[in-house]
Amino acid sequence: MALNFVTFDVFTTTPFRGNPLAIVQVPVGTSLSQDQKQLIAREFNLSETVFLHEQTPEDIQARTARIEIFTALAEVPFAGHPTIGTSNFLLHHLHLGSARILATKAGLVPFKELYLDGKPGAELAVAHNVHIHNRPFEGTSYGQHPVVSIVNGMTAIFVRLPDLEALGKQTANLVGTENTYTVKEKLDEGWRNGPVVSYFYVDLGKHNDVRKLRTRNLGSREDPATGSAASGLCSFLSLIERDEGPLTRKYEVVQGVEIGRKSEIRIQVTLNDDRKSIKEILLSGNAVKVLEGKVPIPPPELTVRAE
Repeated sequence: MALNFVTFDVFTTTPFRGNPLAIVQVPVGTSLSQDQKQLIAREFNLSETVFLHEQTPEDIQARTARIEIFTALAEVPFAGHPTIGTSNFLLHHLHLGSARILATKAGLVPFKELYLDGKPGAELAVAHNVHIHNRPFEGTSYGQHPVVSIVNGMTAIFVRLPDLEALGKQTANLVGTENTYTVKEKLDEGWRNGPVVSYFYVDLGKHNDVRKLRTRNLGSREDPATGSAASGLCSFLSLIERDEGPLTRKYEVVQGVEIGRKSEIRIQVTLNDDRKSIKEILLSGNAVKVLEGKVPIPPPELTVRAE
């Protein structure tokens, strides 16, 4: 048996730019093991692969679309570019009016249609539980940088750089490429899940009340666009600067330039009235369809790790 799939380039309107995403459609009654899903994600070998489950009557009533998100190495509870890409697919390609909420492992993520610069896109309310870790890498050469989880299982080291030249010189995750999925044991207790990436950024200042950031995300590979890390960074900046400015702040994040896959990520962060926590994070972006086809289901006896 084979499953239908499509690929999208996310956070762009130009094919072969942005961040590629595979969306595998799983019909009702089809059950995939964790190994089968991981093998398919590894075969695509993209930043993430989404498994989009066909709606049941209960899903239709709740207006939910159930998804699972896998990197080439592991499942993750939430990520920005897979959710934006899937939202665009549901809205503008399947035209599925019965779904307006993505059910992810990190929680329910409402989404809606949004036109960006006159082109169809999507906006979603990011699942968030922002946690600033207590200097988990103290004593290392990078121990002074803030470490933040947007949700439990998605963590980034935020590294501010002085200019775009310095940004272009970054080559690897500060914790070591090979340690992206294992260094989590140094995080705060109760938060030791998922990958830890290095998110480098340059603050380009404000234009028309929108803060412009240029970023790079280096984990087990360089990611052209990372909605979760960008949302975490914008949330962190909003919190540390909470005493100044309005409760709602807008950001535009450009990522992927250095690897030829320019991505444009738009984020709006709203603080609670006490300015001590995050009320809402809105993430928006476009996506363009590139490929479609079928992927075979791996035989059940085939495992991710060879015997």
